[in-house]
Amino acid sequence: MRLTIRPDVWKLTAPVLVEQFFVNLLSSLGAIMAARLGTEAVSAIGNVEAFTLVISSLFSALAIGATVIVAQSIGSGRHERAGAAARQALGSGLALALLIALGTALAGRPLLKLLYPDASPLLADHMWQYLMFSAATYPLTALTLLACGAQRGAGNTRLAMQVSSLVTALNVVLGYGLIYGFELHTGWFSVSVPRLEVAGAGLAQWLARLAGCACLAWLWQRDGLLFSWRDWRGFRPEIGLLRALYAIGIPASIESLAFNGGKLLVQVMVMTLGPAAVAANYVAFSVAGLMNIPGNALSVANTTLVGRDVGRGDEAAAARTMRHVLRLGWLVTAIIALCFAPLVPAVVGLYTAEPDVARQTCWLLWLNCAFLVVFPTTFILPNGLRGAGDAKFALLTTIIGMLLFRIGLGHVFGLMLGWGITGVWLGMFTDWLLRSALYVWRLRSGSWRGRAMTG
Repeated sequence: MRLTIRPDVWKLTAPVLVEQFFVNLLSSLGAIMAARLGTEAVSAIGNVEAFTLVISSLFSALAIGATVIVAQSIGSGRHERAGAAARQALGSGLALALLIALGTALAGRPLLKLLYPDASPLLADHMWQYLMFSAATYPLTALTLLACGAQRGAGNTRLAMQVSSLVTALNVVLGYGLIYGFELHTGWFSVSVPRLEVAGAGLAQWLARLAGCACLAWLWQRDGLLFSWRDWRGFRPEIGLLRALYAIGIPASIESLAFNGGKLLVQVMVMTLGPAAVAANYVAFSVAGLMNIPGNALSVANTTLVGRDVGRGDEAAAARTMRHVLRLGWLVTAIIALCFAPLVPAVVGLYTAEPDVARQTCWLLWLNCAFLVVFPTTFILPNGLRGAGDAKFALLTTIIGMLLFRIGLGHVFGLMLGWGITGVWLGMFTDWLLRSALYVWRLRSGSWRGRAMTG
């Protein structure tokens, strides 16, 4: 059967595909640099990143609300409402990020002690250093994610590509210099930066995020995107818009917190399996991120396109869009899995030379290849349902899958049966299978209809 990519899908997906490839590739280089610091250092970064992912995913979920409302508003021809929704998302998201950053900074050490009670003194010190820099990036991350989310709703996926690519490139370049140290001597000046290791990785991340926000502000003002910065004068909360934004954002945020909070609990579980398992888990997730790039790009396009269809009042077109993007996802992920499986040992060798870590990582990535074809129904399809305004079902599905399967079966397979990190990942893939079945049922039942947020 011939499958042709719709022009509107390609137009939205292509910039996100470039962005995701560039970001994940350079992030993998960052993971390689961190891995070369040793097991303690990479474990510290991996543990803190698991917590930071919970926070950033909260802002990503709010950004989905901005994407949906902007897309539905533009679909219904209400461009001023789209701009106002973007301002409300940025203002409320920044206020929330500042509160979370302050709370994390004040409670950093007790929080890490609660999450990782068995960490050695050296590991605990590394984690605290990295967490302080990560907390400082929360407001910058929130602004970037929410602004890019609003632009994606308007159909402008190039902005996110430009900003995200800049942030990631700077993170790698600055990370190399600050992690390992460098000296630069010219005829006019000399610069000497000491080897900062874990602290250097955190500082590089903050500087890169700061540069990304500066670039975002400049591009937005130059191109007059959605609204001008002059429109901020007299800004005040608009209850109607905030209610619409958070009708999508709150369920998506709770879902994201449940999902990534569950992943954090799994990370705590993995800690009991030893440093090699922690390192293998971190490296495997880094490599798997590269394999998920096309699926993530299609997820973004699905939200925007379905949102526009629903905004126009054409739910039949929204259903056709979701099915079209889903078929594309199945085809692409199957090709990726078949091509990547033979390359796993060579790719893992770029990250680590420790035999035990490499062996465990290879098994995890081969499992990922086997289950990758389930990725579209687990992650691409629910983004289309959110674009239609159906966010609560994804929340319930995620909580059920996370509690019963990813955490529950992960504990049984990984710890009780002694299968180690492989058993933990099998629990995750069982969660994928369950949620896929529920999302496919939801699409076919039509229960997602009638939930537009364009009032």
